[in-house]
Amino acid sequence: MLGELGNGRVVVLSPHPDDGVWSLGSGLARWAPHQDIQLLSLFAGDAGAGLIQARAPEQRWRCFSTPGQRRAEDRRAATILGYGCSNLEAADGALRLDQAGGFAHASLASLFLDSTPASWPEPEPALVAALQGFLRPQDVVCAPLAIGAHVDHCLTHCLARGLTNRLYFYSEFPYADQMSQQALERHVQALGLQLQAEDIACSWPAWRDAALCYRSQVVMLFAGQGRFLQALQRHCRVQGDTAFCRIWSTRAM
Repeated sequence: MLGELGNGRVVVLSPHPDDGVWSLGSGLARWAPHQDIQLLSLFAGDAGAGLIQARAPEQRWRCFSTPGQRRAEDRRAATILGYGCSNLEAADGALRLDQAGGFAHASLASLFLDSTPASWPEPEPALVAALQGFLRPQDVVCAPLAIGAHVDHCLTHCLARGLTNRLYFYSEFPYADQMSQQALERHVQALGLQLQAEDIACSWPAWRDAALCYRSQVVMLFAGQGRFLQALQRHCRVQGDTAFCRIWSTRAM
């Protein structure tokens, strides 16, 4: 093990519903068998006017299901895994509006940032306060490495780095599987982190069944269950009914 986790909860910071479960699956229950595990989606709020504007035909790429439907998928997955499930009610990057009332990100490509962390935006103070209000001092936090540099993943990573809680990281599926080992090492170096990995053997059937709860995203990103499961099996290195969850211990350089 990478160290004793203490008496706090394990809180998984998931940029959106699906990120935490797809990436970590059932592994957390084996990694922290005596802890209360909480999935906390940051950017899963109702989005208001942004959701209404996304109904225009040219904006359909922004939202293939409502935030409410995605939160319901998250709750179903959490129930399968025995985890708690909450969200901070911030709007998804694709649905966020700017001060003029237009979309903050004009295109799908603009959701993905430069890979240099110094260029990433600062999290809004209200979001910082909401996260700090959810966490307890003894909680252990597991956060994304912002692989792929989606704006919401970058913001989640930055929020985690600003906490005083004990911190671990995970590499996000499916972005991590599109990156070579060398590219991953360069990314981690740019983050100013040193990593030590631990692989935890866990239940593939539980991971699979929870991951499939996010049907809206399975269809949108993979066009069907078969292709999705093939990719997920590669990510978690399935052997029979056993999958492997990788968790990274980190420390600042």
